[in-house]
Amino acid sequence: MTAAERHTRLLYWAGVALGPLAWGINLQGVYALAHFSCETTKLTGTIMSAVLVVVALAGTVISARAVRRGAGAEWTDAQGGGPRTFMAWLGVSSGVLFALVIVNQLAASLMISPCLR
Repeated sequence: MTAAERHTRLLYWAGVALGPLAWGINLQGVYALAHFSCETTKLTGTIMSAVLVVVALAGTVISARAVRRGAGAEWTDAQGGGPRTFMAWLGVSSGVLFALVIVNQLAASLMISPCLR
């Protein structure tokens, strides 16, 4: 395996993993900051969620570029390019899905006061 192939595989995995990773960090961060949000403002959680939505959408963009780049490989590759195309489309869909989940969590944290216990 050459260095270019290794770099390409890393991009496929980055596209698939960035959405769920951003959601996991957001979920743990919101729970960790909930105690402090009652005493101060909600701005830190909002900024964190906005940044992590951008990270999840970056995974979508990486995977979308891989779909576009690998479209011709299905015809030239002896293996058909099917697994790479599947992985790229999985990255696109999971990035969008997890970005929407983070936005929904952000909306809930803005509507519901963290001081309600």
